Amino acid sequence: MRYMMLAYTNREAWDAANAEWSATQQMPADVQAACDFFENLVKELGESGEFVSTEGLADPAHAKTVRKADGGPVASDGPFAESKEVLVSFAIVDCESYDRAVEIAARIVDFTGDTVELRPIMDEAGVLEA
Repeated sequence: MRYMMLAYTNREAWDAANAEWSATQQMPADVQAACDFFENLVKELGESGEFVSTEGLADPAHAKTVRKADGGPVASDGPFAESKEVLVSFAIVDCESYDRAVEIAARIVDFTGDTVELRPIMDEAGVLEA
């Protein structure tokens, strides 16, 4: 079964890392450590056949939200909802069980200290994959 993992981080930490990166033109050490961790995790999950896809996301300042309004869809600046956390990346894994997906997400949380939301992916018929 495939699962999407949505990784969030604290907004203040996100802003501080971006400010340091902009000021020094160098990746902050904690950001580099996270990149190294994820690179190793992706390699491991690729070798086990569980890795499907992952991408980091741009700063929420570049996000647009499209909502239905009178007269049709309207795009506005910003992420979907006001939040103290920033959605920073997503990954899709293909695991034999829900428990295995939770185990993978827990490794990320253990390393980063941040939140990972885990959602099963539905098949084309709109039901959970078997």
